Amino acid sequence: MRHSCTFAAVYASLVALSGCGLEDTGPSAFNPATDVDLTFSSFDLENTDTAPDNLANTRFWHFYRGIEPADDNADDRETAREIRRHIDIFIGATPSESGASYVRVRNPLDLMNQVLASGEVTNFQEGKRYIRQRIADGAGGTYNTRGNGAQIRFTDQNAALANQPLNDQLWIYPTLDWRYLPEGPEGSDLDNKVYRTIQYVSRSVPEEQKAEQPELLSVLAGSRFAANQFVELGYSPAEFATADYLSRSFGSIELRQDFIADNTDTLFIKSGDAEVIGLDRYPGYSGADNSPDCLRVELDYNMERVRIFASDGEPARIDDPNSSDDQDTIANPDNCTNQEDADAVTDWATVAVTGR
Repeated sequence: MRHSCTFAAVYASLVALSGCGLEDTGPSAFNPATDVDLTFSSFDLENTDTAPDNLANTRFWHFYRGIEPADDNADDRETAREIRRHIDIFIGATPSESGASYVRVRNPLDLMNQVLASGEVTNFQEGKRYIRQRIADGAGGTYNTRGNGAQIRFTDQNAALANQPLNDQLWIYPTLDWRYLPEGPEGSDLDNKVYRTIQYVSRSVPEEQKAEQPELLSVLAGSRFAANQFVELGYSPAEFATADYLSRSFGSIELRQDFIADNTDTLFIKSGDAEVIGLDRYPGYSGADNSPDCLRVELDYNMERVRIFASDGEPARIDDPNSSDDQDTIANPDNCTNQEDADAVTDWATVAVTGR
């Protein structure tokens, strides 16, 4: 992918970023993370009189609406519908009457984002205040729950009272991490950035209870912010963000968002043997079936265009034909991740989306 190193960098809190040079977070004098245990009346998020913009700050708000075709082509509209219904499984979306947006979501990432922005949790505010102070000091700093053995636990009161399955009642986040890096990799322009990682993992249950649990098993999400745009209260504007959702029965999806360079959202769908999009409705698709192992949906907000790419049995990297070293590889141009615009199975003009 064009921004592979950039997108990898948003996971700096959790993984070794081979080749991106962000393993060292610099000196940090303090890690203020402690246990947080909150009870909500419900995990559902929707717009209200007191919070009319709740949904506008959810992760899929722009993409979900932005893939709407600008014309009445029946095939494109059906494809957009299929993509949205697949997303619904992972983010717990309740579609609007038109189906082109949603009126409610229920998922750990959007809930955590709202809680962090609200400023109502003392320890989270202490963490953001600490990072702001480290930015002012020009010194690296980290807030990391995992490093302190701290646990974040959210309980849905209504679900608990109704004796809903465990993972409808209880959401636990093994990791919440902010880290400020005054200096990025040598030769890059990534100086003075803040990285945030959020991880949710569902609770283990006895075998006989697994079938009744929600589909979502885990979420790992990262964001990168310019240090001077990182705020203590409200939503900090991200430069890049990525979120990987894993389900029990429907594979996984990953959303990569570029807010500054290309202004694109890219959705990767990894569905195993399950069909998500009826690709064979398009003459540009030459695959054997409708469940390829690599499926990419790219939305370009500036150009107002969606492109869909697919490949099957094509590894992400292949041997470098110009090297005698068997260990040298290059990106495989036939893998859907690396395909160019001309390789798209289909593309269509989209409606304009405010805010992007």
